[in-house]
Amino acid sequence: MDRRKALKNIGISFGTITLTPSVVGLMQSCQSKPEGWMPSQFSTHQFEILSQLMDLIIPPTDIPGAIELQLPQFLDGFVGVIMNDKAKNRLISGLDQLIKSALNDSGKSNVSELIKGDLDKQLLKYLRAEKQTVKTWKKDIQSIQAKAYDFAVQLRSLTINAFKTNEYIGENVLAYVPIPGEQKGCIDLMEATGGKAYSPL
Repeated sequence: MDRRKALKNIGISFGTITLTPSVVGLMQSCQSKPEGWMPSQFSTHQFEILSQLMDLIIPPTDIPGAIELQLPQFLDGFVGVIMNDKAKNRLISGLDQLIKSALNDSGKSNVSELIKGDLDKQLLKYLRAEKQTVKTWKKDIQSIQAKAYDFAVQLRSLTINAFKTNEYIGENVLAYVPIPGEQKGCIDLMEATGGKAYSPL
């Protein structure tokens, strides 16, 4: 599966992270990872799995991937600053259910035994599930499958939005206009930006 092509096809269908002063501060603080940084919202094991999942969603290619861009650190801060307790608990509970599903499917008993391949299978299982399967999962919203599915969809959205609002991506990959002002009507995207989406920065 070529995730880069998939991301291009997704476009802006997942919305955007609102650029409040808190979020801008988070982005700036995540540009350089301080020595001895520790997650504040996730356990060490949860954060390791979260990082691997985000790197599977946006792997490094000719541009940096999620881990190089420090998107997991940004997400940890975003969860702490922006999400209310209910949303935070839902996200963390969903991560735990996806981990449980990965352990069940792989036949492993310890989180530390999970490898990227095990997690990739979980992303494919939940993000490429058929509509009827998703309907079945949603009938029991407390089930492992329903919570893991909900988490996978939410993580994909959060990862893509964090990627699109990252300073490096905004200035070096997307069409970046530091001081917008010129308006050109009735021209296509290829003529305006070479086919690139505009940076939200």
